Amino acid sequence: MKARHILISTLFLGMTAGAMAQSAPATSTTGTASSDPFVQKRQADADAKAEYKDQKKSAKADYKADKKEAKQHLKQERKEARAKRNADLANSPATKSDKTP
Repeated sequence: MKARHILISTLFLGMTAGAMAQSAPATSTTGTASSDPFVQKRQADADAKAEYKDQKKSAKADYKADKKEAKQHLKQERKEARAKRNADLANSPATKSDKTP
């Protein structure tokens, strides 16, 4: 019975050591292309994901710039409209409804 437990535990240790010794192959965009189709697909997916992230970051920066420009334009229009309104009010004669009793 003890021998069986020792044998089983030794087998498990051997299998886990073998599994731990295996490592994922290094993937780099600058390295040589692999002939394994799974590695090629994984690399193509990684490249596509990186390109998507770059496009998304660029689009977000463009959106923020457009939003900032529109906000500044709106503020300028409001400032000009306020100045025009105040000038029109200052130049217009007072009417009966404007006077307070």
